[in-house]
This record gives sequence, C-alpha cells and structure tokens, in this order.
Amino acid sequence: MTSIGRRSRIRQVCRILPALLAFFIVAHAAAQAASLEGHVRNGTTSQPVSGAKVEYIQLQQGMTPVASATTDSQGLFRFDGVEAFAGSPALLQVEYQGATYSQPVVSPQAMARSLEILIYEASHDPSIVSIKEHAIFLRPAGGELAVIEQISLENNSNPPRTYVNPEGTYPFSLPGKPRNGLQAAVEGAAGMPIPQKPAERKQPNGFAITYPIRPGESQLRLEYALDYQAPFSFTKPLDQPAEQTHIVTPGEGVQVSGENLTAVGKEPTTGFLAYQIPAGTRTLKLQVSGEAPETQAEAQTADSSEAGGSLIEIPDPATERKWLILGALGLLMLAGFVYLYAV
Repeated sequence: MTSIGRRSRIRQVCRILPALLAFFIVAHAAAQAASLEGHVRNGTTSQPVSGAKVEYIQLQQGMTPVASATTDSQGLFRFDGVEAFAGSPALLQVEYQGATYSQPVVSPQAMARSLEILIYEASHDPSIVSIKEHAIFLRPAGGELAVIEQISLENNSNPPRTYVNPEGTYPFSLPGKPRNGLQAAVEGAAGMPIPQKPAERKQPNGFAITYPIRPGESQLRLEYALDYQAPFSFTKPLDQPAEQTHIVTPGEGVQVSGENLTAVGKEPTTGFLAYQIPAGTRTLKLQVSGEAPETQAEAQTADSSEAGGSLIEIPDPATERKWLILGALGLLMLAGFVYLYAV
C-alpha cells in the first residue's frame, strides 16, 4: 500500500472513530439505564396494592436487599439500573401482614414490564390448611436411624388467603431427641428450599414452624437422626393427621411392623418399600429392625480403614448424602406410585 493510500485509510478511520465512540457510550448508558418494572396485586381482593415496599435481593450477596422501590397508586414499581445486578440470581420480595412474598428474577430484560407479585390477606384460621400427604422415610444403619419427613400442605381458602400464626403454622412432634439437631425447609418460589428454624414447644420433643402457608400447595421437609439399636420402637405423635400417611424404607435389609400397617408395594425405580397407615391415626407406633445396605461413601471409608493407610479419601458431600437425595426422590415418586394403586 502506498503512503497516499495509508493516509487515506487513516483519515477514514479517524472519521468513523467519533461515531463508534458515541455508539458505545449510548449503548453503555442504555444498559446501565435498563429498568425492571412490575406490579403488586392483592390475590384476595384482585386489587392493586399501593405503598408496598418491593426489595431487590441479589442472592449472591445473601438476603440483604441491594435496592428497593415503592408501588404507586396502581400498584406499579420500577427499578432503574438493574444491569448493575445482572449475572446472578435475584429475588423480589414484598412483606405484607406478617408474610413474605417472593418472585424470582431470571433476566431483568426478559422480565421487564411483565412482572406480577401476588400477595394475600392474612388469616389466623388453621382450618383453611389441610395435610394431604405425610410420608416418613426411615433408614437404619450404623447405630443411627435417619429420618426424612415430607409433608404436603394445601391451602384451598376461598377467597384465597395466607395462613399466618406466630405461634406456629405447623406444629409437630419427634419420636425422640435428635442426635445432631433438626433440619427443616419449606419449598418456596420456583421450588427453592427455604430453610426454617423450628421453634420448641412445651411438649417433649415438640416443635413448630411459623412459615406462612400461602394459597395452593406447600412442601415441608424435616430431617433428623435418632440413636438406633434393633429392634427399635418408633413412636411418633401425629399432631395433625394427614389424609394419607405412608412409611417408606430402602427395602433391602430393613423390616417394619406395626398395628394397622398395610404394605403398598415396591417402588420400581428406587426399590423402596412403602406402607400405609389408616387416616386419622393420632399416634404412629412401629417396630424397626435390620439395617440398610451401606452407601458407596461408607464402603470407601471402611476400605480405607482396613487398609491402614495414612491417606484417607474424603467422600464427596453429595455422595455422602446420596441416600437423602434418593429418599427425597423416592418420596416424590411415591405420590404417583400410591395414586396408581389407589385408583
């Protein structure tokens, strides 16, 4: 290329540089000015909610709000500059009459102008909530009886209202003192588990969660472990009997017996055995014996101990808790399995 051609090309570049610079400045400003809009509606009255505080919570930063907005007379809210928070999961939350309502934010661009957060009037009437299913998964092994309880709560109030009770929206009792504490979680927005801290009641081994029960179906999960020696007497008060109560075991190596206990069958995918007890039972009384087969993580730990080596492999936490994951999966599959047997 000649020197004249090079000078001509340089002049062309110099002419378009200001335009390119202006384009990037405008694009950057537009991105920073991106907004997230929506409205809050009362699902009980079907009216917009004015003056509601909406908090933008970036989950990567814990549960501390990074921005807030207030709805206008039409229930509308707006967040500007939400691109600054893009790239990590977030929630919009509204507090109303003692309950928190959440809406996950997947993409500020996709959700803009189409978000709706439903809130409901509060009710202190426990009769609006029914217990549809209570499944109890038992796994005895190594001197420990591990238990998962999965409870399906249904709020069919009409008009729809949220059950709120600071004394406890779901009271329950354990069959004994848990070895390593009690874990509880409620399935929240988009299936996200929301950890709960059960409050102790006056009754021995009595607890309650205070999570507000919203209209529709909610899933509560309890996890704990008891000292175990076969044969084991598992006696558990059922403070709120469910329409259907099932006992689930890993099947192989575990035996369960009790009054009015009816075998349902084996779940074909997991091999879990399911039993049913009569509706309205107030106290569950079982005899548990045997042990579940060891998991892969347990077998690896035993092999390392027998080898006497100094190098000990640390099991993957996901593998270590594989039976818990399978237990939860089995409880979900059980719902469809029982339905097929019942119809």
